[in-house]
Amino acid sequence: MQHNQVVKNKVRQLRIEGLSLGQIYKETNVPKTTIRSWIRDIELSERQLNNLKSGTQKALQEGRIRKQKQDKALRLNNEKTLLSKGITKVGNLSSRDFFMAGIALYWGEGFKNKHEHRLGFCNSDPEMIKFYIKWLEKSFSVKKDSIIARLTLNESYKEKTEKIENYWGKVTGISKSQFTKTFYQKTKWKKQYKENNYHGVLRIHVKDSLDLLLLMRGFIERMKLSVIK
Repeated sequence: MQHNQVVKNKVRQLRIEGLSLGQIYKETNVPKTTIRSWIRDIELSERQLNNLKSGTQKALQEGRIRKQKQDKALRLNNEKTLLSKGITKVGNLSSRDFFMAGIALYWGEGFKNKHEHRLGFCNSDPEMIKFYIKWLEKSFSVKKDSIIARLTLNESYKEKTEKIENYWGKVTGISKSQFTKTFYQKTKWKKQYKENNYHGVLRIHVKDSLDLLLLMRGFIERMKLSVIK
């Protein structure tokens, strides 16, 4: 494409004023390769060069920020899509689905030591704890007043014991009188959790549940056999 002298003069004047190739292109729509050939002999002052360098760095930073925002938007959209897909795929749990889920949960997080004499479960996830208690109620008619709870905390949070016990009491619906003495871990952490993010670990046992524990062992063994086949 041919450009007249007026356009060429404008390009050169813009360069003399200290504009970058990109800025000149936006102003004139002249290809950058052509701009370079027209301004080759123009020397910019140190101040103009510094301004161009600063502008380039700013543009790069803005570009990085835009990219980060785009990546975040894509990631959040992907998370939302997959979350919805997962919820749809599972659908509503049948009674047997719920029962089997509870067995698998106990297999992973329940107390299985051969010296145990009652059902025991331990976790820090309040939703998992609520699921397990609901499973006990629905599958075995276990009453909440048959549950004994024990809190495990790092000793750094000893002064917050009562507040954290109250938190778990609300989560589980278990009376404070059903909590036994809190166990404190003496390991000192370098990382400190925010007050609202740390609730320790809750251990819950079912009173007089040896028969249920033996039954649970049978459930788990059957699941093992299903995997082996």
